[in-house]
Amino acid sequence: MATTYSRGMVTTDPVTTTVDLPALLETLSPSRASDFKHCPQLFKFKAIDHIEMPPTVYQARGTTAHLALQRLFDLPATERTPERLFDLFRQAWAELKPEEFPTLFGDVEEEREWGVESLTILANYFGVEDPAGLEPLDRELDMTETLGEMTIRGILDRMEEDGDGLVITDYKTGKAPPERYAIPAFFALKIYGLLIRRRTGRTPVRLRLMYLNGPTVYEIPVTDRQLDAMERQLEALWAAINRAIVHDDFPTRVGKLCDWCQYHDLCPAFGAAAAASPTPPEPTS
Repeated sequence: MATTYSRGMVTTDPVTTTVDLPALLETLSPSRASDFKHCPQLFKFKAIDHIEMPPTVYQARGTTAHLALQRLFDLPATERTPERLFDLFRQAWAELKPEEFPTLFGDVEEEREWGVESLTILANYFGVEDPAGLEPLDRELDMTETLGEMTIRGILDRMEEDGDGLVITDYKTGKAPPERYAIPAFFALKIYGLLIRRRTGRTPVRLRLMYLNGPTVYEIPVTDRQLDAMERQLEALWAAINRAIVHDDFPTRVGKLCDWCQYHDLCPAFGAAAAASPTPPEPTS
């Protein structure tokens, strides 16, 4: 989901001088808000410089699995079986590969191994829940909501209703973090909870992170007090991003995950001299 900006001008009289002002936020997605919270420089690489990195096998798996799981609930309940989900994954990959991942694999065998591993991970879904007994209210819900001066946009994986109320579920095809590190992973989902409350007038009762590579499911309850706090945090982030844009100041935040960041070689924290360049290095084969 993209983040968009507005650009302004300053005009003075009697001599008219036009000065371009930095483009401030027009919209913000939960994922980009998470990026800025995690590392402002990461946000800059993605949302300001628009540096595109070659897609990874993990991104391909996540995108394809999300589409397959979305389509699974188009089927009658009795047909929501592992075999049908596998077929949906293969069909989704056949659609996505030519446009989004045409050069991802070096040969057919490499792609086949990725496919087998992907289906093994996807099969774990049926150990988490029985889709035959579930009818989501929404899937891949495209949301744009105004909160005060902010416009927040995002795509919600799934929302259902159980006996307690609304539940928001987010699929993950990667491995779950240890439980003691799980709470920060709910940051984006809390924003979606805020958007759902804004749109429907109802507060979700639970947020669920479903990690299929395991599988592991983390759940937390939600209250209005938590969502009110999230809205204040989001307002502070919005203001901080605009300040960073105006002053062109996006500090790095070095941590344990830096070695796995796609932008590691461009990052000034690791000696990159041309971190602001919008042109990434040529990928090596």
